[in-house]
Amino acid sequence: MNDRGLGPRAQRFGNQTLGDPGASNSLAVPPLSSDDQAVDVVTEIEEAFVAHWSIFGRWKHGELHEENGVLWFETPIKHLPYNAVIRTRIDGDADQVVASVIERFGARDVQFFWLVHPSARPRNLSDRLATHGLRSVEKATGMSLDLAGWRESDFPPGVEYREVLDAADLDRFHKLTTVYWEIPEDDASLVEEFQREWGPGRVSGHRYLALVDGVPLGKGYLSVAGPPGVAAIYAMMTLPEARGRGVASGLTTALINRASELGCRRVVLHSSDMAVGVYRRAGFIERCHFVVFATAPLWTQEH
Repeated sequence: MNDRGLGPRAQRFGNQTLGDPGASNSLAVPPLSSDDQAVDVVTEIEEAFVAHWSIFGRWKHGELHEENGVLWFETPIKHLPYNAVIRTRIDGDADQVVASVIERFGARDVQFFWLVHPSARPRNLSDRLATHGLRSVEKATGMSLDLAGWRESDFPPGVEYREVLDAADLDRFHKLTTVYWEIPEDDASLVEEFQREWGPGRVSGHRYLALVDGVPLGKGYLSVAGPPGVAAIYAMMTLPEARGRGVASGLTTALINRASELGCRRVVLHSSDMAVGVYRRAGFIERCHFVVFATAPLWTQEH
């Protein structure tokens, strides 16, 4: 992939920062804890992911498909992550099903990712995807925070956190998104169209910006599209100039606060290795692992 002069690299947190390209199949395992509550939380993490990413298939230019135990979405945006398989529960001939889905994406000449989640079937899905030429490009840790008794941390001085509620802030959020995913110019207009169609008040979620002196240095998204009472944090990122100033921690707190205001009982996310410490300090507990396979690297450089 090519960053096409999109500017400084951004630091990724949470949902799409999925880690080590050398992730092994052993990472695609059920919960880190085997108790019933942990299993329920893992299910919520998985369901929140599916609910959030399904929105791309419900866009007027998108399609959402579920066949032979595979759920995927398609859009005309050729760049990652705008085409993907988000749930796999195959009970029949896995190789035939995997080959058919890959062929469909290939015929459209788009990049795509395939998520290996804790309840994915068959259990050797990672091996099957590798056999069909997909690469393990990222891994993530699913985490959860119960809001009962949660107390917010102090916000860093000089940083403003606000929800995106108008066209100007939506444009700021969009520009950070193109940096986040290194979106080339020929796809950026379609990404902007998607953002505007599912703008404030028209989607089950809340976009937030972190600003210093009016300049946006970070963003995050709180999805409430998943299980009742469960909010999920996605799309966390900060620009390099925000690092070391507590901007990401403050943004996490702002999103958790919003979830609490909405009456949610739990917040879930999936984190890169780099960001796990940020979320641990906020009170999140590690629950499970995910692996992402794809036809191309998610980003051009390591982070």
